[in-house]
This record gives sequence, structure tokens and C-alpha cells, in this order.
Amino acid sequence: MMFRFLLLTYIFITASVFGQGITFIDASQKQGLIFKHDHGGSGMKYYVETMGSGVCLLDYDNDGDLDIYFAQGASLPGWKGSKELINRLFQNNGGEWTDVTKKAGVGDPSYSIGCACGDIDNDGDIDLYVTNFGNDTFYRNEGNGTFFEATQSTGFNNIKWGSSAAFFDGDLDGWLDLYVTNYVEYTVDKNPWCGDQHSGRRAYCDPDVFQGISDKFFHNNGDGTFTDWTDKSGIGKNQGKGLGIVPGDYDNDGDMDLYVANDKVMNLLYNNNGKAVFSEEALFSGVGYNENGRAEAGMGVDFGDINQDGWPDLFVTNFSGESNTLYLNDQNGSFTDKTFSFGLGQPSLDLLGFGTKFVDFNLDGWLDIFIVNGHVIDNIAEFNKGYTHAQKKQLFINQTDGTFKELENAGDIRNKSVGRGAAFGDIDNDGDMDIVISNNNSNSNLLINLSKPGNNWINVELEGVTCNRDAIGSKLELKSKSGTQVAWVNPGASYLASNDKRILFGLSKDMYVDNLIIHWPDGQKESFNNLEVNIFYHIRQGSGISIISH
Repeated sequence: MMFRFLLLTYIFITASVFGQGITFIDASQKQGLIFKHDHGGSGMKYYVETMGSGVCLLDYDNDGDLDIYFAQGASLPGWKGSKELINRLFQNNGGEWTDVTKKAGVGDPSYSIGCACGDIDNDGDIDLYVTNFGNDTFYRNEGNGTFFEATQSTGFNNIKWGSSAAFFDGDLDGWLDLYVTNYVEYTVDKNPWCGDQHSGRRAYCDPDVFQGISDKFFHNNGDGTFTDWTDKSGIGKNQGKGLGIVPGDYDNDGDMDLYVANDKVMNLLYNNNGKAVFSEEALFSGVGYNENGRAEAGMGVDFGDINQDGWPDLFVTNFSGESNTLYLNDQNGSFTDKTFSFGLGQPSLDLLGFGTKFVDFNLDGWLDIFIVNGHVIDNIAEFNKGYTHAQKKQLFINQTDGTFKELENAGDIRNKSVGRGAAFGDIDNDGDMDIVISNNNSNSNLLINLSKPGNNWINVELEGVTCNRDAIGSKLELKSKSGTQVAWVNPGASYLASNDKRILFGLSKDMYVDNLIIHWPDGQKESFNNLEVNIFYHIRQGSGISIISH
């Protein structure tokens, strides 16, 4: 009896120290966030059914909390459903959610895949771009709780199968540009039969069946319109099978580069010359393939400094049978695959990863990794009994010694789902990161972080004046007793998603921030000293720092 007591005590203490009390609860039903993705299928295995859908976090009404936008499917031939399939916008009312889709005017009825958010006209209101299987859609925020569908008048024209998209200022002119990944050439009326011919069991096709296509880059003209710079920027000559996109200054030269995760063909790393002209460097930099020289099925992607050396590292989620991939920045324009030596390889082999993000969940000052999983073949067990369609989510805690360890007992993340898009942000404004997940052909998850790690933090929101209003591309350097952390403002990451643009720094037990330096995208620099902890700060370029709330 005493042995059992000591054993349970040891397990409890070990879990508390290792995970520092991290736990999530799915509050979607309780809080009234009811969204069910419908892929519009009928058993004909239309390829488009299995890849979506996405979700975005955005404060569309400027009331200080994050609202949620879900991308929805549409009816395909043979669909027997009856409900209205449109994208949905939910307003955050402090723990309750209101469907304001029709009032806001953003109920896109297209077959939507993902979304991206950014203030394209620097008017202080967040705008919304939706990638579709077909014509993409752009909604301009009118600042009164409504949006205006302005796709054509704004100059956006992408009629391919759009997937992930990201806003960033490619030429540092103070206006957000847009990169859109396109997936493959596919039409519903040309839907090949794939599966086991002998048994007659049909399955979704492999991406090898389809031809890749080029992505799109739209340059912001600064007058509310965009020009297609796909060829001028240098990206048009590459035909990938794009699923994930993340901007990031991987070479620390002050402009935003781009990494594109492709499906079963070489991933792409675009080095920016500062004027939105890109050279493709993936093979030279070591991030086109894994350490075995193989192209993997990349989906979700993120940049983040995992080892506190001041340089952004790279993480990509991949297919089952492959591992996810962690590339460590070598600080010289190249990366090294450290997946297995960092403990991230073996735990991912039987899972199929999509949405992902570097986040400091235990607020110790070191970035952890969250991954949303779910297979693309709904009847995969008929072909491989070792795999399942619905899969668990994964949280890897940074051990600060060059390794990660999976945390298995973090509440409702253990529940299996067919995960796709995942957006990360402080949804309840309590100082830690929450997660909203869109699951394929199923109900979404609202994972509220109920952790009590006992560590301190600050949350920083930047407002650009002479740079882009969202301050995307800004670099933040924070110094405290525990050391130095670096982060970049970049809501575009994960998979088919847009995240909280505010920056959360975990501070462990540090009682104040010694120094916070802001490197604005236009080259200006500001410094702030002796900041109190557990506070939301707002910094307006050139106007000082203010406290939003404690």
C-alpha cells in the first residue's frame, strides 16, 4: 500500500514538473462554438474532400479579443445533405460565441479551403482572404462590423485550388503583400479511380496522380489594389504542390523570406532580396528534402527560435510513415535536419500531421511544439491496419537541452479527430495560448488552456505607423534574468490558418523584463526597460508603450 502511494506520488510529481501542469479542455460545446465541417462528399472519393479545412483567428470588431472564422466545404456531385454550407464567423463574447456570419457578410458559399488575415489598407481593421477550390474570395473590413466582398476590384485573381496563404510585406514599402499556395491540377469531372483493384475497395488518390501548379504572389499597390507579381517576383517558374506557407527572416537580414511545404515534391525556400524578388534556395540550404534526401509530404509549417540562439528554426509536418521534420538554423544560410536527435522523429511515424505551431505552453521561455494529426484516407484501416483515420494531437515540451519530450496527459488533446487547420492564440486573454482546430468532415475543437504552470509572462501587441499597421515582420528581442528570447510578428503559419498576431513571451520565474527591443520592418528600433510581468502591452511605433490589461 505504501509502495503504491509512493509510486502515484512520484508519477504526479514527475508529470507536474515535466508538463508544469499543462492541460486543455475542449470548450466548444459549453461555450456555443458549434461548427461542423462538411466536405460535401458522397462516397465517390473526390480528392478535394480530404484536404480541408482551415480556420483563422482575428479581432474583426476591434474589441480586444479574438474571433474565429471557419472555412467550409460545398456540395459535390451525389451529396445528399440539406444544410446550408457556408463559411462561418463567430464573435467572441467573453466565453460565449455568436454566429455573426450573415450580419458580417462573410458567408462564402464556395468550396473553401483556408484563410489568411491582414490589414491590407492600414486602416486599423483586419481584412480576410479565403482560399477556395476555384476562385478565391477577398473580404475588406468596413470597420462597422461588416465586410465587403472586393475580390475583383482589389485585383485578386486565383482560380486554381488554393490552400494556405499568408500576408507579409515583401518589399518593405509599408503595405502587406500576399502569397497563396496552390495545390494540384484537379477537377471533379476528372476524378480518377484509386484503391485496390483486386478487392474493389476505393480510396482517395495519392498526390502523385496529379500535376503540381505554381503558387501566386500579389503585390500591394498601396491604394487598396493588388498586382499579380507571380512572375516578376521569381516564384512563377516553380510548380510545386503547395499546402503550407510561412514567412520568416531565416537569414536575419531584416526582410521576410518564405518557406513552402509541398506534397511529395521538394519543398521551397525563397530568399528575399528585400524588394520582393525571390531566389529559390531550398536544395542549397538543406530544407528541400529530409536528411535521407527524400521529398516528404509537407503540410503544416512554422518558423521559431527553439534553442534561444536568435535564429529562426523550421518545423514541417508530414505523412504517416514519414517523420515530421525539424530543421535547425546553422546561422549561415543553411539548416540541419535534427528531427531524430531532438526526439521528434519516432513519435510521429505512425501519424499524419497538419496544423502545427511553436508555442511556449508552459511559459518557461522555451518554445514547445503542437501538432494536429489526422489521416487523409478515411478507410485507411482497410489498407493498413497500423493506421487510423482519426488520430491524437501531440504536444512536445522543449527540454531546453536540445531535445523534446511528448506530453501525453494534457487533457482533451488526447481525444482523436481528423485534424486539419489549427490556429493558435490567447482566446480568453488570460496569458496563455489556446487552440482552435478545424476537423475534416466533423466538429471543430476549441481547446482552452487551463494550465497553471506558475510562470510569468508578457503579451505584446505592436502597431506600425511608418511600417505596415499589423507590424508583420517585426523582430522582438527580450532580455530577462533567464536569458534572451527572440520572436517575430507573423500570424501566417500552421496549415490553412492565421494566428494571433500578438507575441507571448514566457518568463519562467523572472519578476520583470530587463529590456525589450523592437526592430520594426522599416529599420526603426525602439527599446523599453524594466517592464512588469503578467501584463498585456501595446506598443505603437514612435509613441511609446501602454498597458492594455493585467
